[in-house]
Amino acid sequence: MVEHLRVFLDANVLAAPVTRTLLLAAARLSGYSFIWSQHAEDEASRHMRPAATSVATLRTVYLDQMPVSPSADVAGRFLATQRSDRQILADAKEAGTHFLVTNNVNDFAVTDLRQTRISAVTPDLFMSQRMTTTAYEYALNLIACSQKHPPTTVEVLHRKLAQNHPRLFAAQNQVYNLDPIASPHHLPEVEFRGTRCIQCGTLNSSELPLGLDPKCAGGAAARSPEP
Repeated sequence: MVEHLRVFLDANVLAAPVTRTLLLAAARLSGYSFIWSQHAEDEASRHMRPAATSVATLRTVYLDQMPVSPSADVAGRFLATQRSDRQILADAKEAGTHFLVTNNVNDFAVTDLRQTRISAVTPDLFMSQRMTTTAYEYALNLIACSQKHPPTTVEVLHRKLAQNHPRLFAAQNQVYNLDPIASPHHLPEVEFRGTRCIQCGTLNSSELPLGLDPKCAGGAAARSPEP
């Protein structure tokens, strides 16, 4: 069992303010740390809304000058992965991370992930399997306090999260027992790719369909309903 997981955040996750806040705020209480590279930060900045807090500001002001991870040489590596994502995978490997949290799991090839011993996972699935109730409540309160125009409540935020994070909503809804706000989106066709279990962090000999090895999957089935 890996006691503390290291997580690399892809640019498309960093560019989504609510998603990244959930991941960052819940990290300490959920037993993982996070990192990203300058390449990921630059890519995220190109796709963010102008009014949103930039990733660079978030990192330097709110995360106490957290350094970015080193960029890796990608030449001739990870050729089965989408060309635009090879640098991200190389940087995640260089940073010594266990998981790559991304909205584009399908862009990363099974063979390349096995080579790096990294698993790629959507933020929704990762948070639903990893985030504790205490961490979730802390993250929701942090987001609620920052939203003043208009003001919102933790309960409203929880319901809204069902639109983009249905698995996380379902995993945490035993505390709130609220109906979700209907989502116009479908779950991604591929939510996880790799052999490392999200909960215990151990490597397995075969692919894990939803990121859990058989032992952890049995416990999760008893705790978390499907969205």
